[in-house]
Amino acid sequence: MFKPPVHRGMKELDRAAFSLTVPVVAIRVPTKTVGQIKAELANDVFKVNKMRNVVNDESNKDHKLVLLKPEINDTSLNGGSAELHGLMKENGWQALTHNVTLNYEHWSADEILKAVLPDSSEAPTSYEQIGHIAHMNLRDQYLEYKTLIGQVILDKSPTVTMVVNKLDTIDNTFRNFKMEVLAGKEDFVAQVRENDCVFKFDYSKVYWNSRLHSEHERLIKKFGPGSSICDVMAGVGPFAVPAAKRGCLVWANDLNPASYAAMQENIALNKVQDRVQAFNMDGRDFIRQAFVDFYAKTKAGPLTLAPPPRTNASRSKPLALQPPIPIPSRSFDHVVMNLPAIAIEFLDAFRGLFAGFDGKPNMPLIHAHCFTKSDEPEKDILQRACRALAYPEDNYKDLEADVFYVRRVAPNKDMYCLSVRLPECVAYGTVEAETGCKRKQQEEEQDKEPESKAVKTAD
Repeated sequence: MFKPPVHRGMKELDRAAFSLTVPVVAIRVPTKTVGQIKAELANDVFKVNKMRNVVNDESNKDHKLVLLKPEINDTSLNGGSAELHGLMKENGWQALTHNVTLNYEHWSADEILKAVLPDSSEAPTSYEQIGHIAHMNLRDQYLEYKTLIGQVILDKSPTVTMVVNKLDTIDNTFRNFKMEVLAGKEDFVAQVRENDCVFKFDYSKVYWNSRLHSEHERLIKKFGPGSSICDVMAGVGPFAVPAAKRGCLVWANDLNPASYAAMQENIALNKVQDRVQAFNMDGRDFIRQAFVDFYAKTKAGPLTLAPPPRTNASRSKPLALQPPIPIPSRSFDHVVMNLPAIAIEFLDAFRGLFAGFDGKPNMPLIHAHCFTKSDEPEKDILQRACRALAYPEDNYKDLEADVFYVRRVAPNKDMYCLSVRLPECVAYGTVEAETGCKRKQQEEEQDKEPESKAVKTAD
C-alpha cells in the first residue's frame, strides 16, 4: 500500500531520498501476550521487509504496540479480521496511531526503480545469476540509468557482489560476449553448483546460461551408466561432468581455449578424470577424429569404466567391491551439440563417417540444440537436419527423431533440441543408393494401384 517518494530522472542513487514517515494503526497489548497475539492475528499485523511489527510502548513499560497492516487505516479497525475485533472486545485493548519511518532498506528494487525511471509501469529488475554475478540485458531506454539500476540490484540482492550488463550478441566462435560492470567489485571468476557438480570459470571468457539448468538435467537423465557420450561443444562441462558422475564415458570438446581450460579444472574439481577426456578442437574435426579413435579402441577390446565414487549417503555403509562398468558400444551412444545458432550445420560431419568401419557399430543418437522462428518448428528443424545430413528433405518424416521445446529466447524465436538417430545410409555414405531404391519401390507401388483398382471395377 505504501510507495517510496518519487524522484523521476534520478541517475545517481541517493538512498536518503527514499525516506517516508507514515501513520499506522497499532493495538496496545500486555507484553506477555505478544507472541500469542501475533500468531492469532497473522493476517492483520504489519508486514514490511526488515521492519519490526512490535515496538515499545513509551507510556507503559508492561505493554507493547503491535502494528497493524496499512489496510486497517483507522482506530475503529475497519478492514480488520473478526478475530481482531473479538480479541479487542474481549480484552478491552486500546487502538491508537503510531508513526513509522520507511527508509531505502525497506523498499524493494522494483519499488525504487519505478520511483525514479520515466516509465513507472515496469522496472528492469530481472537478471540471470551466475554465482556472485548478476547478468542484466538492459534495453536502450534504460542505458542512461544503468549505474543507478546496477547499484539498486546490488543493494537488494544479498548473494550478488557484481552486476554486469551485456553489450553485444554472443560470438558464435567462442560463445562469449562483451559486458560492462555496473556495480560492485570486478571479479568474473564464478563458481556455480548444478546437477550435484561444481563448475568454476571466468564468465567473461566462456559461455554459461543458468536458465538451461533444466535442459542440462533432462538430457543427462537419458545417459545411463556405461553409456558413451561425445560432447562436441562442451563449454565448461555442464553435460560432460554430470554425465561422468552418473557412470558414463565422456569425450568432451570445445574450441574456446578458456572453456577447455575451465572444463579441465571442473573435471578435476568433481573427481571424474578417469571418465572424461577433454579436447580443444574444431567441432567437425573432433567428430570425425573422435569416432574413428573410439571405434579403434573398441575394436582392440571391450572398454570398461571404474564405478562412480561413493556418495556422502553411501559412505556410512560398509565398503563393498564394485565391478567395473562395461562399455558395450562400438561407437558413441549419444552425441551432444549444444551450440543452438549453428549446431545443426555440424551434422554434415556425419556423412560417410562409418564408411571404413566393419562389424555394424551402433548408430548414435544425436542431440543438437537449435533456434527456429518457423510457424512449423518441427518441420523446419527436421528439414534443416536433412539438408545437413544430405538426406532427402521430402523424407524428413522417415527420420527417427524427436523435437523437444526448450525455451523462448526472444519474441518469435524459440530454442529446441533435436534428438535424431544417425541414419545408417548417412553414416555409410549410401544415401543416394538407398533413397533411389526406396523411390523405385514407391513408384512400383504407385504403378500397381491403378491396376488393382481396375480389377476391382471389373469385378
